[in-house]
Amino acid sequence: MYWWLLLCFVAVALGLGFLVGILNPQTVTVDLFLRSYNLPLGALILVCVVLGSVVSGLIGGVMRLLHRLKRGRRS
Repeated sequence: MYWWLLLCFVAVALGLGFLVGILNPQTVTVDLFLRSYNLPLGALILVCVVLGSVVSGLIGGVMRLLHRLKRGRRS
């Protein structure tokens, strides 16, 4: 059951990503101090969403771990 749910979620995410990419074909310049990249706007939006999700997941995981450690010291 879990794998079907995960497969459906991935399919919906890919579909939305494809839609965002098609609706934003303009190229933008991303300047990273040492290099500049020309990327489609849709790809840049998706990269930002993925990076934001990963960073928020990492922060949430660290906060959960700290909460468990703090709760373990009390008992």
